[in-house]
Formats: sequence, structure tokens, C-alpha cells
Amino acid sequence: MRKYHYFEFLLFILIILPFLSGCWDCVEIEDRGFVVGSAIDLVDKKSDGTYELMLTNQAVVPSGVGTPMESKGNQEAYMNISATGGSLFEITREMSSLTSQSLFFAHIKLLLLSEDVVKEPRLFENIMDVHLRDHEMRRNLRIVVVEGEARKALNIKPENEKIPALYIHSLMDNNYKNFGALKTMHIEDIHEKLLSEISYVVPELHIYNNKFLQYKGAVVFRGISNEIDSLSEDETKGLEFMTEKDEGGVIEVEVDGQKLTVEISKINQTIQIKDENRENLSVEVAINIEGDVGERFGQAENVMDTSYLKKVEEATANRVKELAEKTIEKAQKDLKVDILGISDILYQRHYDLWNEIKDNWVRGGNSFTQSNIHVSTNAVIESVGSIRKDKATESE
Repeated sequence: MRKYHYFEFLLFILIILPFLSGCWDCVEIEDRGFVVGSAIDLVDKKSDGTYELMLTNQAVVPSGVGTPMESKGNQEAYMNISATGGSLFEITREMSSLTSQSLFFAHIKLLLLSEDVVKEPRLFENIMDVHLRDHEMRRNLRIVVVEGEARKALNIKPENEKIPALYIHSLMDNNYKNFGALKTMHIEDIHEKLLSEISYVVPELHIYNNKFLQYKGAVVFRGISNEIDSLSEDETKGLEFMTEKDEGGVIEVEVDGQKLTVEISKINQTIQIKDENRENLSVEVAINIEGDVGERFGQAENVMDTSYLKKVEEATANRVKELAEKTIEKAQKDLKVDILGISDILYQRHYDLWNEIKDNWVRGGNSFTQSNIHVSTNAVIESVGSIRKDKATESE
């Protein structure tokens, strides 16, 4: 009896042994191509409504990255793999024959899309859908629109950076140092906007002389029509002052005929509905700014005087108001969509009113374009950062 149980136990072990031998579908790390960035360009729009796309994936080459103590000569730390096809799945299969590595997307950081791609609403939505459903893709994948060919951006890197995609990622992280560049947009944010048909803006990347990248401006996606438009650098700055908080940056103003640079340290704004007239809403936007004078040009008298600081504050407040009003005019007269977030204020604080006008806010009669939006600004300059004493101080 014991012998029978022994053979039964041995048979059981032999059966389960293959399943305990490790990961049957494992891929060695040396054989993986870790993709950190992708670019999609439109090659052709065919007469039957289909598209030919070019997908470029940028994968890290570990041997080219090395360590600070290692010298790898001129070996690149990345490789770009491009292929064309009618769908992203088709292109991905084609790529498998172009490299010996298995492309791995769990660490991808950004997706670059050419303007030609985002101008095709159905194509853009399909690309977003594919990336949202792919189990390897990250929900915090950053989306950037590139002026011109998106794939070219993955070939541009400064001397102190080894991988272009990571350089672009860092460039976006440092946007707080420069007004005219919006916060990054993630694919999960776009998914929410697409589902609710809300208009939104996506940052834009510009390529200069195939050598330099500049992160500025934005592309506006009209949620109701799926059309796109663009914001200039000044219009993007105005949008930042009205919608983003605690972001640093610099703006240039003029005082007594001389230019100076104001470094903004804090932005705070409030949007209030002052008159709930459904046909002509009255909206008050109050923007408060704190900052310092970072740089002056020319010789200014009494630079440390309170009166001079007041002039700087007035000039700064006026400049911010000018930028904000320029953006409001663009949104109401040209775009005719609410990119200012007023609908959010209505939904959160005036829910009953919002239920009455939501169907006509940017549709039908377009109540948004009829709204009276007033901007007030206030600036506090704490220091002029000058080592020059004024004449009054010297005479004491």
C-alpha cells in the first residue's frame, strides 16, 4: 500500500515539474529594447479615408549609457527604429523584423505627434485609444504636439544629454522657468476630455534648424468639433496667468522708458460669477502676482524708492492684464470655446445655473462668447535686486 502511494506521489511530482521550472515566456534583460519615447507622423491620407503612418520608437542602448567611470567612446546611448504602415499594430509587427531586441514599453515617457496627425480627429482619437488599451503603456504618458515632423525631435539632443527623449522630458519639467510653456498633458487627462467632449490645450514643441528644440505655445482641441487651433506664445502666457498657480517664470515690462525683467515667484487667481444672467454672464477674474526685479537695463533714478517700486508693480500688473485679455479675446472671438475653466466654476459653485445653460455654453447660442469677462490684476514686487543706492540715500 505504501509503495502504491509512493508511485502516485512521484507521478504527481513529474506532472507539475514543468510548471515549476521558471517563467516560460521570460525575456533576458539584454534582449529587451526599453522604449522611452515614440513619435508618430502622417505619411499619406488616402482617398478611401485610410492613413499611412510612420512610427518611430526610441530605445535605450545600455552599453552606450554606461556609468560615470566608464568610457564608451562615440557609441550612441539610444537607437531610433522607424517603420510605416496603415495601423500601429501593423507597424509594430514590422518593427520586430528590424531589430533583434524585443521592444518593451513599460518605461515609455512621452508620445510626440505631428500637427498633421492631430489635425485628423478620427486618427488622433484612434491613436489615443490604442495607447490607452495597451497594457504596457503608462497612464502618465506625456502627449506633445510637434510642429513639423515629430520623428525629427527624437534626433535632437544637447551635448550634455545622451538620450533625446529624456532631454525632452526634462525640458518639459523645467517649463516653470519660462512663461509661454504650459504644464504637461498626460494621456489619462486627454482620455477624460475626449469622453466629455471638453475643449483642452496640449503643449507644443518647435524644432529650429534641425538643431534646437523649444517648448512653447499650445494647440487647442475643440471638444465639440474635434478641430484644432493654436495659441501664440503671448496667448499661452495669458492662459497660464489665468489657470495655473504657483508657477515661476519671467516677464519683461517697461518703466520710465527702460526695460526690466520681473521674476514671478507666485501666481494666484480667482474666478467668480458676479451676475448670473443666463444671456450675458458677468465673470470676474482676479490675478495676484508676487515677484522680484531680476534684471534692469539702463540707469534708473531712485531705484530703491517706494515710488519706483509702485511703478514696477503697476507696469507688471498692466502687462499681465494685457496678456490675459488677449487670451480671452482669442478664446471668445476666434476659438469660441472655453479653455479658461469657467465651466468648471459654474459646475462646482453654480450647479443649478450650469444645468440650465450647459447645452448652450459652447453650442447653440454659445453663451460663453456672450459672457462679459473682466480681468483685474495686482502685483507685489518685494525687491528690485539692485546694488545701486539712490541719490537720496547717498546724501544722508
